[in-house]
Amino acid sequence: MTALNSPHDRFFKAVFGRTEVAAEFLERYLPATAVQALDWKTLRPAKDSFLDPELALHPADLLYTVDLRGGGTGYVHVLFEHKSYVESRIGLDLLRYRVRIWEQWLNAGNSGRLPVIVPVVVHHGTATWRVSRQFADEVEDVPALRAYVPACVYHLIDLSGYRDDELQGAVMLHTALLTLKYIFRNELSERLPEILGLLRDLAQSSMGLDYVRTLLRYLAQAASIDRLTGEQLRQVVKETLSGGGELMLTIAEQWEQQAMERGIERGIEQGEARLLKQLLSWRFGALPPWVESQLAGARPERLEAWAKRALDAPDLATVFAERSG
Repeated sequence: MTALNSPHDRFFKAVFGRTEVAAEFLERYLPATAVQALDWKTLRPAKDSFLDPELALHPADLLYTVDLRGGGTGYVHVLFEHKSYVESRIGLDLLRYRVRIWEQWLNAGNSGRLPVIVPVVVHHGTATWRVSRQFADEVEDVPALRAYVPACVYHLIDLSGYRDDELQGAVMLHTALLTLKYIFRNELSERLPEILGLLRDLAQSSMGLDYVRTLLRYLAQAASIDRLTGEQLRQVVKETLSGGGELMLTIAEQWEQQAMERGIERGIEQGEARLLKQLLSWRFGALPPWVESQLAGARPERLEAWAKRALDAPDLATVFAERSG
């Protein structure tokens, strides 16, 4: 599968890949009829065999198995869209993914009716989501032939459309949703003390402390320096986590030291990314938004590999194509 190059993808998968977080999130934000039809206590990750290279889902996708209250099982497919633009063919992508999931289900030796798949798109970009929520609207509308076009509706959870008081949940879910909502916004620095302050109520277990590190790492990697400088982040972390007990304070101190060390490394990486961006612009002209997403948070070795390909690649797709081995 494609590597998780984007810090947004890595954070989303790290948080919502936790079954208990995913179950709470979906139970809160899916339509009531869907929530009542599914037994959330049975939500579990789909078997690894489902997510083989042939399925080729988006790297941040999550596929869960869940029992139906009336008997049988189904799937919840969560697609994460973090881009600052909206994918116009999202309906086609989701239809393609559904077909592949069903094919894998049949290849596993199952029979009978195909299982229900609930597609969920989570978006936290800056652009307003104006794409239709059903695949049928991507197909030429011929009234006499509408019966032959599948609707294939998906559920959209666009975090930008929720007020802060509507983004609730246990500490992990609550802080993750607020962080994703504000990561692209200028208000991030203003809201961060309140967001990180919620972490004080997080149980200081190994799982809880691991989440704190995950959240801080995401902020350090994904927040634009125009919205949140490294010094601002270190100050907020020190002020908010110092009141959360000895273990939380230790994490804050460790993270502060690591952040200072990473700051030098990140500066080098950002310089390399800027040079690569200039090279790509010179070779291919104006760059589409997905290139910016690829460059964000990419490690030096990956930037170097892309730069080498950029010298003679015929197009951008070739530069960023995944290669095995």
